[in-house]
Amino acid sequence: MRVLLTTEFFLSGQSTHVLDLAIQLQRLGHSAGIVFAGIHTSMFQSYYAPMLKKAGITYHITNHRPEINQIIRRFQPDVIHSHSSTIFSLTKNIAKNHRIPFVVTCHGLGFSHPKYQPALEHAQRIIAVGPNSAAEIMQAHKDKIVIIPNGVDIERFTPARKEKTLTVYYIARLDWPKVYPLKKLAQAVAEISNLNLVIVANWQPPVSSGEYLPWQVDIETLLARANIVAGCGRTAREAMASGCAVLLMNTRYDGIIDQQAVRDPGFSFAGTQGRCTFSQLAKDLALLAKSRRRLRKLQRFSRVYALEHLGSRAMVEKTIAVYQEAIREFQAQYLRASFRSPSHAWHAPKYAYGFHQKRPRF
Repeated sequence: MRVLLTTEFFLSGQSTHVLDLAIQLQRLGHSAGIVFAGIHTSMFQSYYAPMLKKAGITYHITNHRPEINQIIRRFQPDVIHSHSSTIFSLTKNIAKNHRIPFVVTCHGLGFSHPKYQPALEHAQRIIAVGPNSAAEIMQAHKDKIVIIPNGVDIERFTPARKEKTLTVYYIARLDWPKVYPLKKLAQAVAEISNLNLVIVANWQPPVSSGEYLPWQVDIETLLARANIVAGCGRTAREAMASGCAVLLMNTRYDGIIDQQAVRDPGFSFAGTQGRCTFSQLAKDLALLAKSRRRLRKLQRFSRVYALEHLGSRAMVEKTIAVYQEAIREFQAQYLRASFRSPSHAWHAPKYAYGFHQKRPRF
């Protein structure tokens, strides 16, 4: 199968997700190409571009429709999968013009806005990364929504010998709503004598204590040695795969990720539910700093849970199944159109998956 992914590139979990998806597709024997409609960090060319080249993934940087049309004619994708809401409309129009099945992923909230509806209506399938992102569009698109939680590369993110000193690493793509919880974290760490704070982010926040590090492209090296990580979403998953104890924090605090937390029916990696108070955050940190035994137990749980539930290979296998469904639905629509009006049938291009006889079938 040939899959064309469209996105914009930021220093964010969403962008890392797209790269991981492309790499895993290649590992599973498929061909993945990427169109970046925009690159919003200078780190792309120095780190991420070589990563894609090493994986054998072709990518293009353009938001011009004529250039993307040429890319599609050369690459001949069987399905187009869009990840950035800013280019949903552009991708939808191109997929429609080339008569190629179209899939979108909703990576967050806000997709009930009317401006996204034409693209969501045209998509054969909509992937939501969690129940919250699915819930707000479920009523309008319930027949095409599939929930596939994000996964991480459990071969890339692995534990190493942990640091002897106890440090809490706060790792996030910062925006202002996250600053207040970060200040609370800094205050809690400052009250514990044997605990340090390192903030890894895309800009330096106005926090009086803690060491600041700019965004680390090789974050897996840092996580492998880290003991405690505060974060959410993809960061929390990567930290668990690296054998870290994880404090689930975004705009609010949702507690330590442990056996009890993940069994909760409403558990989410979003870190926005506010299940715990910031006074509980201070207590959780004090307990981890006091008991190395509890810390090690949590670290072992994190790695085991990641191996069983968070691997990106399983995520990509589920995504491939969605592609197959989208292609079958696309073919059925084509056949129905041909049956209704044989002389004016809507013809799919010869490179649409399943229409070209030389293409292997599933």
